[in-house]
Amino acid sequence: MGTVSLRLEQKLKVTQIQQLTIQLLTLRSQDLIDFLHEEVTKNPLVDIQYRDVRAGGEGREKPIENARDHADSLEVSLLKQVRLMTLEKKVLAAAGLIIQSLDERGFFTGALDELAHVYDLPLEALEDGLKVVQSLDPPGIGARTLAESLLLQTQRRHDVPKGTEELLKRQYDAFLKGRWSQIEKALSLTRDDMRNIRDFLKTLSLQPVSQVSAEEVYIRPDIEIYEDEHHAFQVRSLEVLPEVYFRHDLYDQYVHDGDDETRSYVHRARRAFLDLQSALAYRLHSIMMVMTCIIAHQEGYLRHTATLMPLRQYEVAEETGLSTATVSRVCRNRYVLVEGRVVSVQSFFAGSFSSTAGNGNTVSDQVILQELKEVIDGEDPRHPYSDQVLAQYFQNQGISIARRTITKFRMKLRIPNSHLRRRLKE
Repeated sequence: MGTVSLRLEQKLKVTQIQQLTIQLLTLRSQDLIDFLHEEVTKNPLVDIQYRDVRAGGEGREKPIENARDHADSLEVSLLKQVRLMTLEKKVLAAAGLIIQSLDERGFFTGALDELAHVYDLPLEALEDGLKVVQSLDPPGIGARTLAESLLLQTQRRHDVPKGTEELLKRQYDAFLKGRWSQIEKALSLTRDDMRNIRDFLKTLSLQPVSQVSAEEVYIRPDIEIYEDEHHAFQVRSLEVLPEVYFRHDLYDQYVHDGDDETRSYVHRARRAFLDLQSALAYRLHSIMMVMTCIIAHQEGYLRHTATLMPLRQYEVAEETGLSTATVSRVCRNRYVLVEGRVVSVQSFFAGSFSSTAGNGNTVSDQVILQELKEVIDGEDPRHPYSDQVLAQYFQNQGISIARRTITKFRMKLRIPNSHLRRRLKE
């Protein structure tokens, strides 16, 4: 029985370390600093100090209270809102996982059943966690579709015209197709009612994150790609993190003078510090390995001598020996400074499309995505391009691409179809 208990304890410990490692991988610089401050509060044997980076001050302690404050990231803002709620542990964990799975526009693009399987949580807890996230600010956050985002925003407003919620729930497809008579008949609405609904929907955001203020979404790069004196690309961290250290003096004192309960407590505190130290080291190691691999593949792009080369996250995982999940967490919501520009790490990844020119050339899907966005941004709002017209546009550019692929790319950009673009601009 004792052996079984020990095995269970060891399994639980591994799980706790894994959860800590996963959490730190997703945190950006200021969020990580906030986390370390919390750890200092929780663990009296852990302390942090800042190094004075002013000229001539290297190595001197910098008071914590003098550390520069930065606006919270969206992820941290959402997590802070969740912490104010009284939730079951499973639901709290589920909400945290969903928040970490949101894309850069605030949509939940994952699958609840997959999260439930990977993290051994009941599906019901994930469903409740999603409801919690969707109740947070900004309105519409955590939506799985544009229709759901519009509905969530509508449910938070007090000036909602008659029939709006019913339209989004039951007649959304008809709305996209402009079937006003059908909608009016199905929902017992007048033409004035429809006009009011359309005017109201124009006030909603197509992207939940777009409602966040510029201060809240201020982007600070975590890493820099630069050329050394030999003109080779290198990567370095731009994070100004405090040094985390263990109070061995207090530990020795408590072990020597404390009772059994005190000794047990300080042993756990020391173990927690070692886990934190390992997780921090693994975080930095993983970031550097991923970025080094990216540089090796995209050197031509960085030197402006070639377009973005095809590169997938699973390929980086294979080359670095990291798991695909780890690579994904490293890349998500992380930014890099390159030649004075701040770009997303995700922007260095791309698939490939063959050119119809017959010369064997390929075109990055990122190039197509950018071109697609620019074409749609420049369209006549009264006559937006259909996906078929957009596919033909690329055919004329020598790129063979199917209409369904255009649809997939447009959805990836979170751009509504031509029907909705026209309706929202009318």
